[in-house]
This record gives sequence, C-alpha cells and structure tokens, in this order.
Amino acid sequence: MNINQIKMGNSDCFSDDYLFQQIRNGQYEAMELFFNRYYTPLCRFGLSYESNSCLVEEKVADIFIQLWNSRNILDKIKNPKSYIYVVVKNSLKTVRKSEQFHQQIDESKTNNTMFSPSREQEIIENEEKEISTNLIREILDVIPKKSRQAFELSRIDGLKYKEISVILNVTPKTVENHIAIALKYISKALESHKKDRVI
Repeated sequence: MNINQIKMGNSDCFSDDYLFQQIRNGQYEAMELFFNRYYTPLCRFGLSYESNSCLVEEKVADIFIQLWNSRNILDKIKNPKSYIYVVVKNSLKTVRKSEQFHQQIDESKTNNTMFSPSREQEIIENEEKEISTNLIREILDVIPKKSRQAFELSRIDGLKYKEISVILNVTPKTVENHIAIALKYISKALESHKKDRVI
C-alpha cells in the first residue's frame, strides 16, 4: 500500500521505521502520519516535566518541525519512538518550571453519541465522570514521579520496558520496579476509595 493512497487516520499499517524512511525521502504525508500517531502521547508525557500545557504543546509541535527540517539525518536513528520521547524529555527539562504533574483528561471528545441522553442521565454521567477524573488525579498525584512516568509510558502509551529504559535513562529492571511501585500505589488508592464508598 502506497502512503499516498491512505487517509490520514489510518497510520497503524506503517511502522515507525518506514515512516522515518519516507520522511527522509521528503514525503510530507509520512510526516503527518507520524505527527498524528505521537503528538497526543508526547504532550501527555511532556506534562510530567512541565505543567504548562500550552508550553508543552508548543514545544512538541516545534520538535516535529525540527524533525522535518533535519530529515536528512534520520537514517542515523535506530528507534524512532524512543528517539522522539527522549527529544521531548530533553527539550522540556530545559524549560521546566515545576515538577508537579496535573493530568488533563478530556473525555468529551470520546463521548460523541448520536442520541443525546435525558437531562437527568446527563447530570448523573457528568458527576460519575468528575468522580472518576478526580480519583485518577488523586492516584497519579501520590505516585512518585519516575514510577508514574514509567507506568504511563507502559500502560497508556504501550511502550516496551527497553524503550522506556532509553527514554528515562534507567535499566529495564528499574522500569519494571517503577511500574510495580506505581501499581502498589494504585491498588492502595483504589482499596481506600472502595472503603470510603462503603462508609
């Protein structure tokens, strides 16, 4: 399948290596596919280094522009996914103003239904969403920073331990330990939440 023959949304059929090769050859469509694949996950990852979401979005967008402008050297990059995460990390570490992480969850985009629910049902659903969102934020806030980063990269972004180890500059075993720590915190927080609801 030729990259020009597909819609922008169907990027999963191309590997990162293939997209990098096409970007290197000046295929702007491949750049758009790579951008669409990684922009949102990179912004979420960037928020663990910088709490200003506008600044994170700007920096991540700038990195894609730099990637396009320096496409002639992309053949030297062995793992595009790890590379782009490390570039974002290094870029944001230089402008970091705070180590506090505030996850922003926008469920409105994924909750597009053809039939609008009744007003009462809408209120109930909104309250449940707010409770879930607050619970997730509370849990994320108590997890140590490195463990939280490793957990999100693994469970949300789907990266392998080896890829995460490159991004966070630690060993794969340390990544495994960080994720285990995060899971313990999550388990305790959920258990506490269940007890509070029973009371």
